[in-house]
Amino acid sequence: MLTRSRLRHIFARLFRVLAFLVVVAYLGQAVLAGQFLSGTYPALRWHQLGATVSDVLLFVAVAVGALLRWQTNGRAWPFWASLGLLVANQIQNGAGAGRVISLHVPLGAAMLAAAVLIAVHSSTTGRLTGTTETEETA
Repeated sequence: MLTRSRLRHIFARLFRVLAFLVVVAYLGQAVLAGQFLSGTYPALRWHQLGATVSDVLLFVAVAVGALLRWQTNGRAWPFWASLGLLVANQIQNGAGAGRVISLHVPLGAAMLAAAVLIAVHSSTTGRLTGTTETEETA
């Protein structure tokens, strides 16, 4: 049987991986958007697929953040941060589908910046679990 501490460690590690995967997905989105805007029109289909990938990653991150907080008494910020990014992602998807480029491009840049901050913040020991480094390695 897994202890609460061990589960917290597993969920924290999973959240870190998801946070960095979201950053990679968003960087890919920026590259694909640039290709589309410069005339490589097939990149739009890949950009749409990237939106779906980022949706899935964020849905899983919200679930892991909820488990981290309410199943193992970890920190609440991973849940709220990933939920906020998921909501922004849905607005972004709507703006992209509606071709509202004046919202889509700056929101995408802001989301990438937020995703980088979340990933970097989550990589610091104890920020997800509320423990010190010695407690996490024990």
